[in-house]
This record gives sequence, C-alpha cells and structure tokens, in this order.
Amino acid sequence: MLDYIFFHLTPYQAFMEFLQDLDIKFHQSNEYQESTEEQGLMIIIDQELEDDLLEKVEDYYDQMMDLNGQLVSAHDEDEISNAGIAVNLNDGHMVMARLEPSLVYKVSSVLSQDELMTLVNAVVDAVENPDDRPLCKVDE
Repeated sequence: MLDYIFFHLTPYQAFMEFLQDLDIKFHQSNEYQESTEEQGLMIIIDQELEDDLLEKVEDYYDQMMDLNGQLVSAHDEDEISNAGIAVNLNDGHMVMARLEPSLVYKVSSVLSQDELMTLVNAVVDAVENPDDRPLCKVDE
C-alpha cells in the first residue's frame, strides 16, 4: 500500500488526474475541508506497481510536493493550525504524527520528501526495534 499526503487542493487534484491518466486505481482516506484546511489530503494506492511505473508516480509526487510546499508557504502560516507527517509502522499501520506547522515548513525547506521519509523511517525503526549498541559497533 502506498500513501501520498498533500496539504493543498491544487497538487492533490493534479496527482489524482495523473493517476487516472495512468489508469492506476486509488482511493481517498479523507475529504478536503476547504473552510478550515486542517486535515491533510490522503491518496492511497492499494495495488502493487511495476518498478518503472512506481518511479513515474514517485517522481510526479515529488514535483507535486514541491508545488504543495510553495502553495502552503504562500499562505500566512497563522492560517494553518494543524500539520503532520504520515508515519508507516512496521506492522503496516499508518499513523499521523502531529507537528507544529512552522516546523513542517522549516523541515520541508531543507529536506526533500525522500530525505524526510528516510529520517522518519529510521526513527520508527529505532523505536520499534531498539538497538543499545554504540554506533561504532552497529556494523560489526
């Protein structure tokens, strides 16, 4: 299962159209609340994708996340009261880690989506599979 989250309607709709053009089935896990913009907009793909198709989807998602960041940054930060990041747990569950919007803006300005997910996944792995060895002993 692949989860894609957006915080602005424009890249969200463009990503859905992109998936439809590629004939990829998906569903939405929540509805956009235009009056509050409090929730992220989630698109979920349940099917497995071939590597080349997955790469196209991931590349386009990265482009849409860049647009998403530009559009969200264009809004006054005080208008958005909730933000978060999707965290995929080892048991397959996805949870939303709530964060201050200013922190999300700051992190997204210096890390790509892939870099951020690498960081988050490393933290999830460390929490779910603790390893007390010092870093210098980990590769032994």
